Amino acid sequence: MNLPMDLVEFLSVGTQLEYDPDDCDAGVVTLLPLAELKLERFPVETSGQPFFKDDPNHPNVNSYLVLGVNLIASCDDYDPRGLLLWLPIEHRYAAWDDSHCTILVFGEQVTWDDIINNPVPYLEGSLGADGSDAPFESLVPWLSHPYGDEQVYEPQPI
Repeated sequence: MNLPMDLVEFLSVGTQLEYDPDDCDAGVVTLLPLAELKLERFPVETSGQPFFKDDPNHPNVNSYLVLGVNLIASCDDYDPRGLLLWLPIEHRYAAWDDSHCTILVFGEQVTWDDIINNPVPYLEGSLGADGSDAPFESLVPWLSHPYGDEQVYEPQPI
């Protein structure tokens, strides 16, 4: 899974993110234990993106299957799947927006320490930008991930 060492150390002792859930649209978020992390493929479509016409599969709209590790077990107000991801190929943290089938990647410099020191902007990354979210950009999936045979809307097992 190629997890960052600071993430492994944090999860191996069972620590959770500390923040005021009243300040977070997701509410109380619980991280998965290290032993329960697994690789999955998260569907991404480019049709709503400004780079859609650059997609080598344009105008088709099947899903790219992006390799990722979901870090969230549960949350109060949203589906936890993909709310916070580790992308092992890109070596970046990200968020999967399941309603738009996009992945928003946080800056290359973002570390687990950045996330634990101020988790709310990262937890809200895929929930709709309100100006206080962590800086992100849309993942261009065709650079490193396979194009699927169909559109899918759920994470796929490996």
